[in-house]
Amino acid sequence: MDLDQIEKLNDLKQKGLISEEEYQQAKERILGAQTQRAAQPDTQLQPHTIMQTNNYDYAMVMHLTQFCSWLFPFLGIIVPLIMWQSKKDDPYVNEQGKVVMNWIFSSVIYVVVAIILCFVLIGIPLLVLLFICSIVFTIMGAMDANKGIIKNYPMAIKFFDVSETPRPSVAQN
Repeated sequence: MDLDQIEKLNDLKQKGLISEEEYQQAKERILGAQTQRAAQPDTQLQPHTIMQTNNYDYAMVMHLTQFCSWLFPFLGIIVPLIMWQSKKDDPYVNEQGKVVMNWIFSSVIYVVVAIILCFVLIGIPLLVLLFICSIVFTIMGAMDANKGIIKNYPMAIKFFDVSETPRPSVAQN
């Protein structure tokens, strides 16, 4: 509270320089200004700001976390799974999580088959092709997720039913 201003007003009132009515009005203005300042938090007093991310950014990051497997095995499965489960109540993130898990499970199956086929020598080019497809599809999925498009990766086996959104088409003249 700004007691100094109220004390000055009180002195003016006692000296007879302002009336009782003027004193009450000025006092209400001072107290009203203080309550408005209290209602509006001062940004200078709050050093930390909370960053809000939208669902599109979150879903994009969820797609890109598949690359965590390059750092540690199975981290590219665990991190997207945790991200998906932590925001599964959001319909958009839930659908994108299904897209990511469809591809992860599909690619695991494809890798196992390609490793078995390595004994016939055809598995080695299949592993290279799968590695390239995984990079390309993950980046495509992340870009789609950031635009709000829900689309399964090409070649993904549909373990989870995904409600795909159509890609915006270009208007023809």
